[in-house]
Amino acid sequence: MGFAAETVEGQDFATEPAVRDADAAPDTYLEEQTGPAGISQLAPFLEEFDRVEAPEPPWPDFGRFDVPISYNDRVKGAIHVLRNDASGIFAGWLGRTNRYRAMILSILSRSGLPGDLVYVAMVESGFDPRARSREGGAGLWQLTPADAERYGLTLNDDVDERYDPEKSTRAAASRFKDLYLELGSWDLVLAAHHAGPEPVRHAGDLSLWRMRLPGRSIPFVAFVMASAIISKSPEVYGFEPLGGLPVIHESVPVQRAMLLEEVAEGMKIQVEKLRELNPELRRWRAVPGFDLNVPLGTKRNYAAWAGIEPPGPDPSAMTFYRVRRGDTLGRISRRFGVRTGDIISENNIRRPNRLRIGQVLAIPLYGSSIRSSNQSIANRRPRDVPPPDPATHQAISYRIRRGDTLARISRRYGVSMANLQDWNKLNNPGDIIAGRSLTIYVPRPSGAAGGASASGAIIYTVKPGDTLWEIARTHNVTVSSLRRMNGLDRRTAIHPGDRLRIDPSDS
Repeated sequence: MGFAAETVEGQDFATEPAVRDADAAPDTYLEEQTGPAGISQLAPFLEEFDRVEAPEPPWPDFGRFDVPISYNDRVKGAIHVLRNDASGIFAGWLGRTNRYRAMILSILSRSGLPGDLVYVAMVESGFDPRARSREGGAGLWQLTPADAERYGLTLNDDVDERYDPEKSTRAAASRFKDLYLELGSWDLVLAAHHAGPEPVRHAGDLSLWRMRLPGRSIPFVAFVMASAIISKSPEVYGFEPLGGLPVIHESVPVQRAMLLEEVAEGMKIQVEKLRELNPELRRWRAVPGFDLNVPLGTKRNYAAWAGIEPPGPDPSAMTFYRVRRGDTLGRISRRFGVRTGDIISENNIRRPNRLRIGQVLAIPLYGSSIRSSNQSIANRRPRDVPPPDPATHQAISYRIRRGDTLARISRRYGVSMANLQDWNKLNNPGDIIAGRSLTIYVPRPSGAAGGASASGAIIYTVKPGDTLWEIARTHNVTVSSLRRMNGLDRRTAIHPGDRLRIDPSDS
């Protein structure tokens, strides 16, 4: 296990400085100059450990992983570091895991990616969304400025969306898909995420552990695998269970430039909370046009302070909640002001009386009393609204699947929940039953994304996180039909903004 002093092209893994304020990159602001995060925090422990023979750690349950895990000397050595000299650091990572875990797993799942890629973020940043590296990486996934440009993240004087946990995770998911399509192996994807694809590509057909890659890349993969092994059973390795509650919020519009200190004082909340919810603000200053995240339940408080029109409900909003001891669905529904049935439907709960402590629930806020007025969408009666003009829209029939919600269907087709209710005479969003059909009016190709042709084919615009399998399942066609109709082979990737032609009659 000689990876502590491994060097390539003059790089030494064990010489990462403890602080970096003095030599921070010139394009960073004072607010962005932080200490080391993620794997950089482990550098001081590695050189000494390189001289010590690590004892055999507990044997992991390999059936619990969806990324292939190596269990060689380097991974065992990484486990030893995390359990001993770096145990305090790793305990901090574990304690922050649940803040973003549910969100990350949701995006990875919708992208058709393994959930265990969440441990890449753990080792890259320790789940610190403001983490920066000397090499220019930033955010949970340590994406570079080139990654930001390639995957559509905004990076300017005011905002760096690499710091935004959700947006950066969507970008990272797209990058993982691109790397896997090129390399075809998840261990090589992990190495390429850290080193870049060029060194891995030029290493030839060697196994990962025999490659000569930039100094920290092989140890990085070892620590991702070690972190996954320990996180699956933290108590077995001497750690507390995964900690922290999901970060939840709601958004408000910004109409003039404001420092977060000013907003916090006006809303009578702690500025640290606003910074936690808006890590993408480089100088803790919001500019006009920015959607500011505020604590759940304070949206109207902000509107009153800022002197703007009180906001209406967001029909597709979701948040997450980690079940605590003593919780019941009734208590959780009352806490968020939503119906118990909506929580059951959104999470496909089969035994409502048997919640698990630590279980993370998706909470649909479209009918929440916290988010909505008394005339919320959840309580509105369907209006007698005529269908759209047949010259511009075409009706399609969607068969409701188990686990569907009206919010999900509205996001999928780019229509409002209000229109779905009106078109289908639904009293509230919960009035949908698996197996029945909904009528949805979509624009024709001359209109917005998601149109339909006169022949019945639909023009669909790919959204972030989409996969061919998910698009095919949603529109009741086969993946092979999608590929054939759009000239795609098995290695062709799809990207947000791509337009796909979907013809149900061709399946």
